[in-house]
Amino acid sequence: MPRHRALFVFLTILSLFLVGTFVVLSSFTYYLFIDPSAYLTDLEVPVLGKHERWNGSEHGLPERIPRIIHQTWKTEVLPPRWKNISEECREMMPD
Repeated sequence: MPRHRALFVFLTILSLFLVGTFVVLSSFTYYLFIDPSAYLTDLEVPVLGKHERWNGSEHGLPERIPRIIHQTWKTEVLPPRWKNISEECREMMPD
């Protein structure tokens, strides 16, 4: 009889663990869900050669993601210490 009781307790704890895992993973899936319309389709992604770069604005299409972020700062005024670096980056990557 004690073996059956131990087996029953073990199976009960195991089932509670599995149900809890299912609930947690389901919650993650729900909260991390991304709407399918946010993804690019194969038709929206052009096929390019090895060293080609595609610029949507040259083809009359809006670009969804900015290609280059030169700087971010907490205000509109960049400190003088970083101004030269920002300008050099913009000169090296004009687009």
